[in-house]
Amino acid sequence: MKPAGNSVTARDLVVEYPTPRGTVHALSLDRLEVDGGESVAIMGPSGCGKSTLLGLLAGLARPTTGTVTIGATVISSLQEKARIRFRRQNMGMVYQADNLLPHLSVEENVGLQLGIARRAADADGEVEALLQRLGLAALRTRLPDQLSGGQRQRVAVARAVIHRPAVILADEPTGSLDPANAERVIDTMIDSQRAIGATLVLVTHDPSIARRADRIIELERAILTAAAPDAVAVPDAV
Repeated sequence: MKPAGNSVTARDLVVEYPTPRGTVHALSLDRLEVDGGESVAIMGPSGCGKSTLLGLLAGLARPTTGTVTIGATVISSLQEKARIRFRRQNMGMVYQADNLLPHLSVEENVGLQLGIARRAADADGEVEALLQRLGLAALRTRLPDQLSGGQRQRVAVARAVIHRPAVILADEPTGSLDPANAERVIDTMIDSQRAIGATLVLVTHDPSIARRADRIIELERAILTAAAPDAVAVPDAV
């Protein structure tokens, strides 16, 4: 367990957006609980609120009503600057687009995260050790446009975990990859999550990727249901 705690809890979440045609209900869920160190995959059809939920867990937005708690911190009640600070120090983010900075090398992209998290005391040593462990050391001096899609995404995972976050949030991290590269990326992510004891919440459309998590949660029509990794979703069970 991380010092600040790394359980993830969401309760009574509602997200609504006013539009000229009326109110859009983007998300509604009663309860989500993820134990510290657990990995959970969230699945569901497009438009059901998966990415909206992940954004709330990350503190990128606040719900219309309800609470999101990471460890002992109710991040949904924090003001924007406090949420940014908490996210930088306690969370690692991985998206379908790797978002690597094109003018920085692999080791510079990864090392920059330590500075953002204000943990740059031994950045060179920590980056080198992580790249070695993840099999990325041979790529350390390359720029992003000199990498394959799978390599870029593995570097994005390295950047997300270098500061040993309490929680890793991943939004379709393998969505643009072929099956072989997707497998390598998810291997890198799961191995890293377990090595640092982080909690992982992963959004994916791919059942084979979802089965790598400890638990699968199906999000359908703004209602959360849960299933064991190899099972079909069971309505009204979390």
